[in-house]
Amino acid sequence: MSTTPTDGARTGAKAFNLDDLELQQVRPGFSRTGIRSDGAVTTVNWFEPGYKTVGPHSHPFDQLSYVLAGAMRFYVGDEVFDLTAPAVLHIPGGVPHCAEPLGEEKALNIDVFAPVREDYLSLCEHQGYEQ
Repeated sequence: MSTTPTDGARTGAKAFNLDDLELQQVRPGFSRTGIRSDGAVTTVNWFEPGYKTVGPHSHPFDQLSYVLAGAMRFYVGDEVFDLTAPAVLHIPGGVPHCAEPLGEEKALNIDVFAPVREDYLSLCEHQGYEQ
């Protein structure tokens, strides 16, 4: 099965190799890219060991945060969740939250937001969607 950026001729399916997607540096130690579908935006987040959160934020979107490599600490409201890959956390819309990596391993965190976050569409330009 190919993982190069390709379009499904008949189905409209698209495949991407995450290592090949251009990353946007958010802050030193935290970079991301994005993938979208018609109903959601997914961010692919890379956290370097030692990155520290800048504090909580909130948004009206439901968020599923998947930890696929390494470990992450999530601060959600007044609760703390330590997740080690593979794991997932549901963060309801409107709840203040933030996250940072744990340990000495680079962490891969994938966040799925629904409905589509218009403010993250620029992360998905490589897919050719019109904004």
